[in-house]
Formats: sequence, C-alpha cells, structure tokens
Amino acid sequence: MAASADRPIMANSGNRFDAIVIGSGIGGLACACALTRSGLRVLVLEMHAAAGGLTQTFTRKGFTWAVGVHYLGDMGAGRPARRMIDWLSGNAIQFAPSGAVYDTVHLPGGFEIQFARSQTALVAELKEQFPASRAEIDAFFVALEEAARAGRALFEQRAMPTLLGKTLGLLNRSAVEKWWGRTTDAVLHEMIGDPLLRAVLAAQRGDYGPDPRESSFGMHATVMHHYMNGAYFPIGGAGAFAKHLVPVIERGGGEVRTAAPVLRILMENDMVAGVRLQDGTEERCPRVFSAIGARNTILKLLPVSVQQSEWAREITALRPSACHIGMYLGLEGDIRSRGATSSNHWFYESLDITDALWRDPVHRLSAPALYVTFPSLKHGNVDFPDEKPTAEIVAFTDWATFSPWEKSHLGRRPADYAALKETLSGLLLAQFARHFPALAPSVVHAELSTPLSSVAYTAAEHGGVYGLEASPRRFLSGALRAKTPWPGLYLAGQDLTSAGIMGAMMGGVLSAAALEPKLLARLI
Repeated sequence: MAASADRPIMANSGNRFDAIVIGSGIGGLACACALTRSGLRVLVLEMHAAAGGLTQTFTRKGFTWAVGVHYLGDMGAGRPARRMIDWLSGNAIQFAPSGAVYDTVHLPGGFEIQFARSQTALVAELKEQFPASRAEIDAFFVALEEAARAGRALFEQRAMPTLLGKTLGLLNRSAVEKWWGRTTDAVLHEMIGDPLLRAVLAAQRGDYGPDPRESSFGMHATVMHHYMNGAYFPIGGAGAFAKHLVPVIERGGGEVRTAAPVLRILMENDMVAGVRLQDGTEERCPRVFSAIGARNTILKLLPVSVQQSEWAREITALRPSACHIGMYLGLEGDIRSRGATSSNHWFYESLDITDALWRDPVHRLSAPALYVTFPSLKHGNVDFPDEKPTAEIVAFTDWATFSPWEKSHLGRRPADYAALKETLSGLLLAQFARHFPALAPSVVHAELSTPLSSVAYTAAEHGGVYGLEASPRRFLSGALRAKTPWPGLYLAGQDLTSAGIMGAMMGGVLSAAALEPKLLARLI
C-alpha cells in the first residue's frame, strides 16, 4: 500500500500546473474552478472538441438542444447550490425559474398530478388527491428530509481526512443505513399503502435511474428534495456553464485543453506523476483529479497493479447506470396553445413502479416510461425572440440492444444500426403523438441519439450518463472517497455524490476539498 499523505504543493516545483483535471463536464469544471479559487494553476483535459460534457448544446437547422440539462433545483437566490455556482463562476451564470409547476406525472386511466413549488404546495396537492393517505404523506416527507440530511453527511465525509470522516460516519451511520441502505421500492411499500400514490411518489426516478427495486431510497429522496423550492434553467442555455467557468480557470493561470484525450495516468513508486495523452505527450504533475467516472478511471487509465487492488475491485464490482435513448424535436408555431408547457412530463404506461427499461424496443412498440420536456419554454420571463421551439424525449433502455455495435465509430455506423434508429424514431414519434396529439403535426425535425452517442461524446461506459448504479451498495461503499489510496490521485464528479448536474458539481467541489480542506465550509 502506498503512503497515506500527499506531497505538499510547492510553488517552485517546476511543473507547469499544480493539478490536472481529466474531463470537462460540470464535475471536472467545478473541481478545477474550486482549485483555481484556492490559488492553484489547473490543467483540464477534455477528449471532445468542446468543453462542457453533458452541459453542451448542439444546433440543427436553427433548433438548439441541451444534451443533459433539463432542469435544476436549489437555484433560488441564497440557496446552497446557487451560492456554490455563484462562487465558482463569479456570479456570471444566471438562472430563470421554469414556472410554478416543474414536473407533471401522467399515469394510466387519465390520472395526472402536478409537482409544484414549494413543498407545502406539493404536499397539499397530494393530500387533496389522496385524502385517505394524509398521515402517510406527512411521514413520507419527514423521511425525505431525514434521508437528504443523512446524504449530506455521507458525502461530506468522503472529502474529509480519514479520522474525521470516520467520526462523522459513526455519528450518522444509523440514518445512512436506514435511508441509503434500503431500496426505494422497499421504503415506499413500507410507508405507502395506495399503489397509485406509490407510483406518483416514484415518478421522478428517471432523474437518476429507472428501477426503484435497485435504487437507494436516499438517492430518490435527494432528487425529490432538490426540487422542493422549484426548478430553474440557465439563462442562455446549458452552454452557460462552460462559457463562464472556463474563463475562471484560464484567468487563474490554468488551461482547458479540448481534443486532448488522456491515455494513461502516470504512476511512479505508487504515486501520481502526471498523465500521458493519446498523442504521446506527457504532462508532469503530482496531483490528478479524474472526473470521467470511477470505473472509467480504473479500467482505462490506471496500471494493472492498481486495477487488481482491493480498492479498485470494490469499485469495478459496481455496474454502470442505466442508459437511454434521446429524441430531439424541432417544432413550429405556437406550441403552448397546442399543449406544450414549461413543466416536464413523466408518462408511465403502467402503475407497476418497478422496471421502466424499454427492453427489446423493436418488438415492444412503446416505451414503458417516457420523459418529455420543452426546453425552449424554460426561460421564465426572459425573452429569446429568435429561439425556435423544441422538445426532447428520453426513454431508458438496456445496453444489450446496442452492444452489437459498440466497436463501431460515430459517423461510420453500419446500415443495420441506421435501420434500428429509423425504427425507434418512428415508435417514439408515435408515442409522443398519443400523448400530445395537437403537437404532433408541429414536428418539422426529429433526431435520435442512442447509448452509443453517449459513449462517443462523453465516454460514459455502456452509455450510463448517471455514472455508477444508484444502489445501496454504491452509497455504502467505503472505496468511493475523493482521495484514493494512491497519493496524488483523486476521484471527482457524480460518482462521489448523487447523480445529475448538481450532483456532479458538488462531487467536483468535494474532490477539491480533499486537497484544500477549507473548501468544506462552502459545502455546509
């Protein structure tokens, strides 16, 4: 086992940079900005041609979509996550509330319920719809708060020095095991008797993974709790993150280098020595933060001796998260008058709250669960007169459907893959038309992405853009700490914390705090 202490930062070390961050998604950028704000010169290395990861946008025929930002919680003035992003960006990123209702859940039989800010409004709506379950609803929201509080302690300890982290872990062990050590399905069945209410309360699972039988209730509670004060969208679109965070790093003497895939993390005497890029160049630096996922880091960048360690085996035993199919629609006309809203829509074709994966989609003609959102309507009162109306559809699927083409390359996929995409496009458009019949004739452009697209653009293993499985064993793992057993090697991003944009951002700052403990105060 390597020594436990990292080498101190030496201003005259001779290295061009004090730290290297691999990956420029929001986790990597947040980590790099936090380190920059602490006085370090940081090099960010990104394999793609543009920085931003899943906060990137793309444009076709004048329509613009974000690939991974659909709504953000906790972005009101003075809220913890907003304070963090303000500090990281120098108050450069602004957010607009998306509307009073942030999620609308549709279930069989025409049942519909709106998730509105604030928590008081949501609880009142649930009690009106389910008057016989009033006491259960109250108990459920108490559980949400307890689980979210336990999660904050769980994640903070992952950046703390070992002894302090263990102490905090002992103080919170009972709550962590109670809420994070059990599945969403188990807790819902224990607390909620009405199956329709269980389906409603499980509806937001698509924000991190589709199967409540496998997911940790703590993860589910964190997601629900995150939106209790409403949802927000970055003004100017998701590209605002990279647009405003990259200059912070550059002004601090750092660099964000795109089209620069990392081939290997260099190790000397079981300590980090830098990285080797795919083009053969090396950057020497004693501190490397990997924000490309824990499994990717181990399996693709580290030597075999590290891959065979107990630490690595514990992490690689965890599975990648579920993958998804995305459809990007360009629309014309007044889409609000035809049923589009600023709220997201969750459509479930069954009350069964278990597996929502669209398995064998060629023969199963509709997805069991569908997420539909209209990003062009999410800017609140901020007017973008030239923005063309858009919609996005997400359906979770299984990797097995797409694995036959995993060795093919973007832009050079075989004909049978193109035929599959055409079939899936037709099926999703038909399902969209069933739920939005007045909007269907407004579609003038449709483009499909698959898990192979996620692999190509973000290197997400098996297309699992939410990182590691959201299971109890993942959150109870002792291996997922920011500081690894190898001096100078740190993990950053959503695998340290919870899934999604804000989880990745907090995971980036947590990782920086493992090197600069004073940053922990900004997370409390």
